[in-house]
Formats: sequence, structure tokens, C-alpha cells
Amino acid sequence: MNAIYFKKQISDKLSICLSLCCILHCIALPVIILVIPSISTFWINDENVHIVLVILAVPISLFAMGKSLRVHHNYKCISLAGVGLLLLVAAIFMHDIGFTGEHGHEENGNQEHGHEEHGGLGETLETIFTVIGGLVLLSAHFINIRLTNKST
Repeated sequence: MNAIYFKKQISDKLSICLSLCCILHCIALPVIILVIPSISTFWINDENVHIVLVILAVPISLFAMGKSLRVHHNYKCISLAGVGLLLLVAAIFMHDIGFTGEHGHEENGNQEHGHEEHGGLGETLETIFTVIGGLVLLSAHFINIRLTNKST
């Protein structure tokens, strides 16, 4: 593997890393917080981390897919990437889904570190959408790399 090969696929690889970061942020962070409670005070526990990762993933993924599409002319990976990105964006909004309290208004609970308590439904949906979206996007970039390498 030479430097040209690495440079050629850097946007795909960067997007794969961002997808993994989203997945780890949703799955590994709660486990780490259980094991090391003091980590809950760090910035990485903030809901905005997921938003920033998605904001970075969208243009990088679209750039990588668009650039490679001109080489391999296969729309399978760009379609998968679109689905993955839509799931990641939707996950941002899943966090706000919650239960209504006894008096018919939403209970906001704890607003600490950007995570509100919503009876777990919103956070569960957010995690599911993020993990599935991240895996779909990750798969799309692996397919994109494989197709690009076959075509060159």
C-alpha cells in the first residue's frame, strides 16, 4: 500500500472513523460512565458531540461518495450512505422523544450535560438509530472503497 492509495481514499476512511465515533459515543460512553462515574462530567457526555459528529460526517461522506461515483458508476454505496446519514440525522431528534407526566405536560427531568431524562425511550431510540445508521454508513464506505479499487 503506497501513499497515493491512502490519499485516494482518505475521505472514505475519515467517514468510517466518524461513523465509529458515533457508534462508540452511543454504546461505549454509558458503559464507561458506569465504570468510571467521574467521566460523566467531561464534554464527551454532552449531546452536542453527536451533533458535531453528524455535521462532520455528512459533507465528508457526500464528498467521498461523489468523488468515487465518477470512478465506479455504482449507486449502491451512495444509496446506502444516504440511508445511513438519514438515520444519523434522525437520531439527533430521537433524543427529544419522551413521556408525558401526570398533568399532561412533558417532564424535562435533569438537563445536566445536555442529556435530559425522558424515561429512556428517547435515548434508546437515539442509540438504535445511531448504531444502525453508523453501521450502514460504515458499510457504504467499505463498499465504496472496494468498488473504487476494482475500477482503478
